[in-house]
Parts: sequence; structure tokens; C-alpha cells
Amino acid sequence: MFAHLAPAIGAFFAWPAPLFLVIGVLAGMLFGVLPGLGGPQVLALLTPLTYRMNHTSAIVMLIGAMSAIPLSGSLTAILLNLPGHAPSVASSFDGYPLTRQGRGGYAVGASAMSAILAAVIGAVLLTIILPLGERVVLAFSFPEFFMMALAGLSMVAVISRGGSIWKGMVAVALGLMISFIGSDPVTGTTRFTFGNLYLYNGIDIVPALIGLFAISQALEMMLEGGQLSADRDSELRLTGVWAGMKSVFQNFGVFVRGNLIGTFMGMIPGVGGSITTIVAYGQAAQLSKHPEQYGQGEIGGVIAPEAANNSKDASGFIPTLLFGIPSHVEMAVLLGTLTVLGIDPGPRLVQTHPDRVLMVIYALVAGNILTAAVVLGLGGYISRLALVPKQLLAPIVFALSMVGAYALNGEVGDVVVALVFGVLGFVMDRFGFPKINIVIPMMIGGLMETSFNQTLLAMGWRGFVTRPISLGLLCVVIAVLYFSFRTKRGHSQQRVSSTGGVKSEQTKAD
Repeated sequence: MFAHLAPAIGAFFAWPAPLFLVIGVLAGMLFGVLPGLGGPQVLALLTPLTYRMNHTSAIVMLIGAMSAIPLSGSLTAILLNLPGHAPSVASSFDGYPLTRQGRGGYAVGASAMSAILAAVIGAVLLTIILPLGERVVLAFSFPEFFMMALAGLSMVAVISRGGSIWKGMVAVALGLMISFIGSDPVTGTTRFTFGNLYLYNGIDIVPALIGLFAISQALEMMLEGGQLSADRDSELRLTGVWAGMKSVFQNFGVFVRGNLIGTFMGMIPGVGGSITTIVAYGQAAQLSKHPEQYGQGEIGGVIAPEAANNSKDASGFIPTLLFGIPSHVEMAVLLGTLTVLGIDPGPRLVQTHPDRVLMVIYALVAGNILTAAVVLGLGGYISRLALVPKQLLAPIVFALSMVGAYALNGEVGDVVVALVFGVLGFVMDRFGFPKINIVIPMMIGGLMETSFNQTLLAMGWRGFVTRPISLGLLCVVIAVLYFSFRTKRGHSQQRVSSTGGVKSEQTKAD
């Protein structure tokens, strides 16, 4: 495969492939910044254009569009708390607080640099492990999927450490209940639908996320007034982009761990990018020396999910190209397009057409770098969005949210879902309920239930503990919960002792 590197590079730079790369990236960025319009939509719209194109130009354009989605979706998540791409939700947890502090450019710079490094490292790893990827993919089955989902749910204990544990548990229970709406995966009976046909397939996560994070924020901005950022120092905003780029190297351990999580979880079909970024965010908070700063504007909370978000696509090509099993929705659309172009994914693809596999890798790297270059070139100016008055920005955010929710499937029900979850998110913010605690169960509840039932039917309960990878993931979950609650108890005891010390000093003074 390495012998085909030079010919593939030559074909990649041959005209008009670079032109189609730019077209794909610009189309991907346009769809990435609009909530509800992401990778599947832009790939579906570009697919008819590829029928009369040569294979190289078609692959470059499609991969370029797909590679632009994560970073452009994170851009609006950081600056406006409006994730254009579902996996970008995790980047808003600390990215948007940084924008509120007048450091939006700082967060954007960290996001862009994480995307560049993750793309390059992901391409190198993909080139090395793609010939060996068959063994990795076949090692995962139902018990491993369940344990991966359980690991994502365990991150709730880490992320919500600073708030009330009871409010966090209520949010988790509500999220799980919402994830169970629809058809039972075993019996096929409907649950919690109340006779409404729209609910038979469950709640679509994208309009729900639009409501929780975008519409609720628009309602909050309408009531608050003022500006997103209290810092009017234009020089800080313009130079903050480059400081954010440097922060990735200053927090390189956080980046490496997020990149490894994205690479590992991206190879597992069905896990999804949203779970990947949340797990990366959770481990960054768990291993931080100051976990209480996460959610308040900690740059590690941007670097970790961005590294995972931009590395998952590279490793996601392993099951897609080797077995024809798409790792996520974008890969499913891409898989169909490649088949139409006469490229049949399968175990023999690497041996028969290694040049096309390498073309995918190069296009992914080049697309990420080009997207990051556009974001970095405009980052200082884009961060000025934080100075827009909230009462002017709120109607725009609300309108974009409504358009994005409807454009997803052309369903009025999606708009209703977005509105309902917008009100729910607004109420949760007002009463101190952590929204992340409801997001994680909604995203992984279906995967947990399905994988759990499949394991019991195929292997029995022993399937969870007799398979090495499943048992190892279970140990990880137990360790995460143990250290999280032990740390929480230590912080509580420290607060109690410090309060007691203050009282004793006051008694002595009296």
C-alpha cells in the first residue's frame, strides 16, 4: 500500500481535483454552520453532481465536504451556543462560556488547531492500521457496544460533579425516558407515543439538541438583553485566535487523549460522533487537576472534544471501506455514493484499489486543513459576533433554529420537538438542572437497550463478563464511577471542614 503513496499524491494534485476540493469544503462549511443541516444533507445534495465526474474529483469533493462539517459546526457552537453539528454540542460546554468572557477567538483558535492536528495524525494512523483494521472491527459485538454506551453514561458522574447530584439524577432519568419513546427493539410494541404516528420512531436527537441549546439560549437572550460578551477589547479578540492555537500544544496531553478516544470509538459502527465527543470531554474533566473549572470556560473542554470529533472520521473509514459497514450516518451516505461510482467497499478494496483508499485519506486531511485555514483567517472577525446585542441576535438564532429543525426531514413534528425542548432547556437553565445530563442518555439510551437485549438473547448475561474487551470496559466504568464519587466526597468533606474552621475561628474571636 505504501508503494502507491506517490501516484496517489500526484493524482490528488492534478487539476481539477483541487478546485473540487474547494467546492466541497465551502459547501460543507455552509451546511455545517446551519443547525440541522450537516454531513448527510450536503453529501446527498452533492451526490447527483458526481455521476458524470471522474472518480478522483468526485471523491475529493465529497470527502472535502464531509471534512468541513465538524469544525464549521463547532464554530457556531462556540460563538453562539448553536451547534451546527450534533457532535459539536460538547464543544459548546466550555467554548460558549469562553465567548461570554470575551475570548471567543481563543476558543476558535484551539478548535481549528485541534482539527488540523487530529486530521494529520488520523491520516497517519489510518494509513498504518487500515490493512489491520479487520481484526479490530471483528473484535466488537453486542456486549462491547453496551459497555461503550454504559461508559458514556458513566461520564455523567464526572461532568455534573459541580452541581446537585439529585438534579443530575433527575435529568438522567428524564433523558432515559425520552430515549425509550418509540418502538421496543425486541417486541416491536410502541411506548410513550400516545397514539401519535410521529413518535413511533422516537425523538430525533437533532431537533431536540437544537431546542435544548439554541432555542433555549434565544429565549434567555431575549430576556437578558445586553451583549454576549462583556469584553469590548478588539485587540484581545483579534489576537486570541493565535493564543488558542498555542493552547493546544500547551495542553497536548488533553489533545492526545481526545484524539485516541476519537480514533478508537470512530472504528466502532453505531457508536456515533456525539457519544465520542462527550466521552472525550468527560475524560478530560476526570483527569484534570481542576475539574470544577470545566463548564466555566476551560480550554481543555474545547480541545478534547474537538480532537475526538475530527479524528473519528479517519478511523470511521476502517469499517466503511473494509466491510461496507458505515460507522455513522455520513459514512452511510458516502458508502452509497461510492457504490454508484463503481467503488465496492470490502476486504479486497485495499488490495485491488489502494490508490482510491489513499485518495480518501488525502482528501480528508486537505479538507480539514483548508477548513481550518478559512476559520483562522476569519476567526478574529467572526469573534465580533459576541458584540452583537442579544435582543438583535436572539430572533436570528431562533429563526435559524426553526429552519434547521424543519430542513432536517421536512417534518413539522421536528419543529414542534425543537420548540418543546427549547422550553425544557430554558426551564432547566433557570432551575439549575444540567442539560448535559439529559443529552447523554438521549443519545445512547437506544444503543444501550438494543445491545443489552441482543447480548442476553445471543449469549446470556455471561456475555458481559466472559469477553475480554467487554470486561475491560466494565472495569473502566467502575473505576470512573469510584474515583468520581471519591473525589466528590473529598471535596464535600473539604468544604465542611473549611466551614467548621471558619466557625471555630469566629467563636474564638467572640
